[in-house]
Amino acid sequence: MRRAWMIVGGIVLACAASLAQGSKVASTPAGSAAEPRQAAAGFEALFMHDECIAENTEQPDTCLHERRHDRTFTFGGRPGVVYDVTLRIRGLFEPTTIAGGDAPDAAHPYFVVGGQGRTADYSRWHIDVSDPAQTYTLNHHPSVSHTIYKEDFEATIPVAGGASVLVQVIDSNDRQIDNGAKGRPDRQQILEGVVDMPRPGQMLRIDVVRVTVRQPPRGAE
Repeated sequence: MRRAWMIVGGIVLACAASLAQGSKVASTPAGSAAEPRQAAAGFEALFMHDECIAENTEQPDTCLHERRHDRTFTFGGRPGVVYDVTLRIRGLFEPTTIAGGDAPDAAHPYFVVGGQGRTADYSRWHIDVSDPAQTYTLNHHPSVSHTIYKEDFEATIPVAGGASVLVQVIDSNDRQIDNGAKGRPDRQQILEGVVDMPRPGQMLRIDVVRVTVRQPPRGAE
């Protein structure tokens, strides 16, 4: 009988320890400082290179390329929570033109929220978020040209926990303006600290600057 009590007592003590441990885990705030940053891990150090796959002899300052490149991931965090994600965007892009979008930062008008593409035969670099549903174009310009633009700016976008994120470059034709072409002042550019030697094609680098939980309106549950 005593032996049985010792066994039962051991189980009781083990259960008590387990409950205490569970209580300790549960007491860790769900919105700890590390959690928002971890939610945005899919954006961190994201690099896309739209490489040249062949020369274009008809237009030597362009090259042939694949028409579409995608990077997709699921944003982390807590369902029902919206995060404000500040990203550093760096790129070497050709221009495209967006109609009807909003350029929230006058200093960086090539970043456009929403709108529709008007020049499908020029590459469009963009980020699509499923919740809140929105498209963010990174290379809008008033007009298109055979120019490589170097960008380096920060932008803040809202992303809900569990949202799908698509980072994409898409082009309706098989030609792109080539950063690797020589003899023009806008070519042979680099992204310092990312690509320190001129590379052909076009490219994008995204880094996470900060992530904060968006506070609900006063009085909202």
